[in-house]
Order: sequence, then structure tokens, then C-alpha cells
Amino acid sequence: MKELNKKYITEIKKELPQLEIYTQKEERLIYAHATFPVEYKWILQAEYKYLPDAVLAPESEAELIKIMKIAHKNKVQLIPYGGGSGIVGGSIAEDNEIMVDTKKMRKFEINPTNLTAVAGAGLTGAEFENRLNEKGYTCGHYPQSFQSAVFGGMAATDAIGTFSTKYGKMCDMVNSLRVVLPDGQLFKSHKAPRKSSGPDLKYLFIGSEGVYGIITEVEMKIYPLAEKRAFEAYTFPDTHSGLEAVRNFMRLGINPPVVRLYDEVESEPKIKKLAYEKGMCVLFLVYEGLEEIVEIERKKVREVCISHGGKYKGEEGGENWFNTRFSTKGMLDYDRKKGGTADAIEVAAPWNKIENVWREMRKALEPLCDYVDCHFSHFYHSGASVYVIFHAKTDDDYQGEELYNLCLKKAIEASLANGGNVSHHHGIGKAKAPWLVEEHGDAGIYLLEAIKEKIDPNRLLNRGVLGL
Repeated sequence: MKELNKKYITEIKKELPQLEIYTQKEERLIYAHATFPVEYKWILQAEYKYLPDAVLAPESEAELIKIMKIAHKNKVQLIPYGGGSGIVGGSIAEDNEIMVDTKKMRKFEINPTNLTAVAGAGLTGAEFENRLNEKGYTCGHYPQSFQSAVFGGMAATDAIGTFSTKYGKMCDMVNSLRVVLPDGQLFKSHKAPRKSSGPDLKYLFIGSEGVYGIITEVEMKIYPLAEKRAFEAYTFPDTHSGLEAVRNFMRLGINPPVVRLYDEVESEPKIKKLAYEKGMCVLFLVYEGLEEIVEIERKKVREVCISHGGKYKGEEGGENWFNTRFSTKGMLDYDRKKGGTADAIEVAAPWNKIENVWREMRKALEPLCDYVDCHFSHFYHSGASVYVIFHAKTDDDYQGEELYNLCLKKAIEASLANGGNVSHHHGIGKAKAPWLVEEHGDAGIYLLEAIKEKIDPNRLLNRGVLGL
């Protein structure tokens, strides 16, 4: 352990004798990785490259404030750690930093009058949703990491769930939050639904990936449980037709919670399983809400889809998707193979750019990969996002690491060159930091740096993430 960190831990033990601190190697190994594909390669290569010197597990905001104040005084570097579901290298202890595990901060409160509920930073999406459901509510947030991702991390990465077209992204869902700043100050955003009092400062922390502070509580918007949920599937002759259908029913103000369009390649195994016509693209839809509204939406969507060459295929396809929606087994199986690597590179673009982004990302990756899957699953008034999922293999895990980095580079550069961005919702971490200036520009990076310099001049919190 670094001498500076030893001194810090000694002071922490004195100030917070009840605090749980993990220092054994096997404990630190548990926290040394999230689900970044390169971390899988490090696990398989040899002695793990990067271990935190210690892990602190505060149970309360008050404990975290003391942890941060003492770290600020001693100039000790900290990394916040939530559910460990991040896939962009946002929690790598490259300099033996000390980690702060937020999972014991588990507050839950519901305000049915305001239609809000508070989630402590350590509550998983599943725990929060289950508690809401027991009281007749939902927050509509179902990321694929639903069982493991925690609210502090989901807010910090501006995460998204599969029901996003109706309920939105974390930046749409969060009403207010509480954050401990790098020097131990506590920031509390106002609970008013809208403000005209300068920039809304909660957005400084949503998507900040822990570089400006550690989120302790998130107040979420909630909704009564849906009266009806319905599933549908359509096939289209090509990806373009499917995208045009979605764009045109969305411009009517119809936003089914789930809208997932698979391109011709990724549709193939789904078509085979469901016995649809070969060579088509598949669109799965899920609706929920008041029964009358659901039926009106289904009627209008069907009209639009059929007018763009779509064929209605009943409910089975949508139901099958719903029942397997949390599985990431395909990518994980590849990551575990000797020399294997896989990842989902998710980017967004305006409607008039998204087809080119999809096509060029696929074209850039195909020569390097065993196969590439692509689908569109988050849609907006002005554009959409596309997942480009690559599966590649080489001879050993060192080459697998190199191949992953090359695939990531080719995919992001193809997105940027064709009007897409760097990331839609997985975040930046350290993996995607080299390309951030191309999205934000010099002035944008200047702003990110200036804020960091003011509130964390010694770069003690999550150093290197977002390139800071």
C-alpha cells in the first residue's frame, strides 16, 4: 500500500471506527474490475494489473462526507464504485487508488402526491422497481444491467433502460439528487419540477461519471403501474423501411415504451426462430398505459408500419424479446474465450444521419470480426441510437486486448465521421476518452476541465475518467 494511503486509512479508522474497510487481496480483487471487456482479458492473462489499495464501504451520507473531507486534506485519490456493471473502464485503479463502495447507501422513500421516489445510491434498479411495484408504481427504468446496476452509478453515467421511448433516459427521469463534492461539501438540487434560476446544476452530475462528486441519493419520477401492456412484431423488407416507419409514427407523437428494430443480419436468427419470411428486418414493440390509449397507439402504429411495407406478425416476437431482455450471455461467452472479445458500441445520431452511421460502423467492423450484430432500440423526436455489437477472436488474450482496442477505435471513428457521437448511454470512462474532444470540441473540453479545476484542483476523484 502506498504510504500516503496508509496514513489516510489510519486516520479514517480513527475518525470512523465503525466503517467497513476491505484490504485483503481477495477482497480488493473483487473490486478491481467491472465488466469492461479488456478487464476480462486482464483476468485471463496473468496477475491482475490494477488493484485498489483499499475499499471503503460507508453506510451513510455523513460517513461519505468525512471520507471525502479527509481524502481532500491528505490529497488521496478515490474512485467511486457502485454495482460494477460499467463497460467502459470507469473504475480502473491504475494508481492504486482507494475505492468507495456506495452499495450500503440504500435509502428508499416514496411520495405518491409528488409522484417521486428516492433511491439511495446503492439500491439496484431491480430492488427499487420491486419496492415501487409493491406500492402500485413504476419508474420505467429497465436497463440490461437491471439486477446489478445501482442508482448512483446509473445517474452518474446517464444510463438508459429498454422502455426508454416512453419513460426516457436518466436525465429525463431524475427530479433531484444529492452529491458529496470532492472537498466534502454536500450539494442538494432543488426538488421543484422546473427552474429558471441559472443552469440546472443536477445536470452537472448526471453523466459526469463521478469526476465532480459522488451521488448519494437520486429522486426519481414515478408512475402508476400500467393498466395494460401489449406486445407486437412487424417485419420489413429492409432496415430503411423499418426506420422510416418508426420515424413517421413518432412524429405523430406516438412513443411506445419499447421500439427495437433489428437490421437484416441480426434479424436472421430471430426470423428463423419465429418462422417469419427470410431476408426481412424485425421490429418488436411493447406498449403500456391506459387500455384505451394503448389500443389507439397500436392502431396508428399499424397503419404507419403497413404503409411502409411492414407486415404485422402478432404478439409472440415481442413477448419472446421481453422474456429474455436482460441476457448478455452472447457477448460474455465471447469475452471468456481465449483471445475472444466482444462489446456493444452504442452511439446516437440525427434521423438524417443514423442510417449512414449504422452502415459505416458495420462496414468498419466486419473485416475484423467473426460477426457483427446491429439494432436500433432508443428513439427520439430528432434521431435515434444504434447498437453495433462486435464478436471477434484471435489467438491469445494479449492479442484479444489489442483486437478489442482496434475494434473500438474503428467503430467510434466511423460514427464520428458520419454524424454520430461517441456514446449514447454506456458512458466514456477511460476507454472512450481519446475521442471526447471530437464530440465536444475544444471549447467543450475547456468547460469540462475548468469545472474540474475549480472543484477538484488536485484531481483526486476518478482521475482519468472523461479524460480529466
